[in-house]
Order: sequence, then structure tokens, then C-alpha cells
Amino acid sequence: MLKNLRRFSSYLHASASLKMILLAFFSQVIFAVFIIPKMEALINPLQNQVLLELRFGYTSNQFYDLMSSIGGIGIMYYKIYVLFIDILYPIIYCISYSLLLSLFFRNSFSSNHYFQLFNVFPFLIGFADVFENISIAYLLFAFPTQNLFIVKLASSFSLLKWGFTMYNILLMLTGLFAWGFRTLLKAKK
Repeated sequence: MLKNLRRFSSYLHASASLKMILLAFFSQVIFAVFIIPKMEALINPLQNQVLLELRFGYTSNQFYDLMSSIGGIGIMYYKIYVLFIDILYPIIYCISYSLLLSLFFRNSFSSNHYFQLFNVFPFLIGFADVFENISIAYLLFAFPTQNLFIVKLASSFSLLKWGFTMYNILLMLTGLFAWGFRTLLKAKK
């Protein structure tokens, strides 16, 4: 498994060109600025609820209150959102974050430093996000039948996603600061 992890990490490092990073980032911006807000408006036209994906966990009451609030049309759009849009978006942001980490770590640490493997970390965010979406999709198709265990499972994946996201931000800051520090040291020589 470690061999495959190293191979995937090396592939990401080799792919981390400025062109690929900008393409991935541009794709991420299209989703975040245009597609996702449009879907949110279709799901919740009154904009009176925060969708589950934007919450740091949720209770069964919050989940079922949201379902009652958005109604049948909102639930139909929510199914489309979690099964298509919010399955593609994690793939795009995982690639974007991984390429960015690859660039930072490649310019910050030696090629055999263990930090080089952390460029695959964003995929943990994506896995948690996808599993949250699958759980939510199950609940949407089962609605109005309630399944409190699956709601807790979806909420747990949400918490994992946001926890991993915070850790990913720390990794990016570490790579960026290490790159800046390494650049300063080279400039002094």
C-alpha cells in the first residue's frame, strides 16, 4: 500500500505544473461560484436554511427540519445535487488541493522528505465528502421515513470532511511558509 501511495504522490508531483494547477483551480471556482449557488437556490429558493454540506455536523432534527422546509421539489433538486454535482466537486477540489500541495512541498522540502507524501491528503477530504453525499442521498430517497443512524453517519462524515479541511489548510500554510523560508535562506547565500 505504501508503494502505491508513493507512486500516486509522485504522479501528483509530476503533474503539478502551473497550467494544471490553474486549470484545476479554475474548475473549482466555476463550481463554487456558479454551479453550487445555482443548485442551492433551486433546492432552497427562500434561502431560509443552510444546506447540510455547509454545516459542521447536524442533528436528526436539523436534517428533517430542512427536508420539511424545502419540500418535494427541493428534495428532488437535492438528490440531483448530492448524486451529481457534489460528487464531481470533491474530485475537482481534491485534485486542485493536491496539485497545490505538491507545488508547495516540492519547493519546500527535499524530494525524499516524508512531507512529500502529504500531497495525497486532500483525497481524505474528498472521500469523507463523497460518503456524506451517499448517506444524504440514501436519506433523501427514504424520506419521509426517518433513519437516525444514517443521519448520524452523514453528520460524522461531515465533521470528518471539515476536520480534514482544517488540517489541509494547515498543510498548505506549512508548505507555503517552508517555501518562503527556504527561498529566504537561498537568497542569503
